[in-house]
Amino acid sequence: MMKEQLEEIVKNSINLDSIDFNELIQFMLKNIGNPDGYLRDNLIYRGFCELILNGKFTEEQLVTILKTCLDDEHLYLNITDYGISDDVFMRSFSALVITLILGKDREKRSLPEELIIEVIHRSIHYLFLESDYRGFVNTKGWAHGVAHGSDLLTEAIRHPLMMDSQLLWNALQSLKSCLHTEYALIDEEEERMLPVIDALLDKGLTDEQLVTWLKELHYIEIEDWHKKYRYEWNVKKFEAALLRHLLKSTKCTKTTNWIVYESPAVV
Repeated sequence: MMKEQLEEIVKNSINLDSIDFNELIQFMLKNIGNPDGYLRDNLIYRGFCELILNGKFTEEQLVTILKTCLDDEHLYLNITDYGISDDVFMRSFSALVITLILGKDREKRSLPEELIIEVIHRSIHYLFLESDYRGFVNTKGWAHGVAHGSDLLTEAIRHPLMMDSQLLWNALQSLKSCLHTEYALIDEEEERMLPVIDALLDKGLTDEQLVTWLKELHYIEIEDWHKKYRYEWNVKKFEAALLRHLLKSTKCTKTTNWIVYESPAVV
């Protein structure tokens, strides 16, 4: 019954007055990380997009959804186990739903400020802890924790309540933790990181600070040659993407020149 309702919601072919939203929300939250890619991506996530972006939930319902997605059974589900499992789907798709709500609140500013501040802190910390870096998982679809976490981080930085300069630096360190991994990022995660940089620049990150951070990315003191190679691979891919991005504008000329003329990476 719930799947059929979600299919109709996604198709915009149902009278929303006929739906018990509280019951539907419970079903969606329970299955937000379901390994079934069709249910998770096509119905649950797209259903959240349709209902959140079009203002179909009450403020109370949004708070319930946000608090649930933020908790240790969703965004942080078994995150310190540091292994590969289906739990990543729960974490990464909870991150996407939080992203939707943060974006909506950035425009309307209707949710409790204390809750939003907690969301901002947990959003930054999420990428520090996430260790399942898989992109596309055969038979189950997109896990994409780094990409979804970057989307969440971008929206957290853009929110007006993100005003702590230390948190901005912490956000950069979150990206660094994703790049300094022996898992080779191969599903264009670096492209999803670029909006994080743009959001940080809009919030006051300077050209000089960005160069300093990029230089830090190349300090890789690891004896295992293959592990170091993977770190360097990820940094090179990100730096190349950032260079292409910066060349489209006139901002961050120091960063651009450093990448072109001084970076150890071959871009």
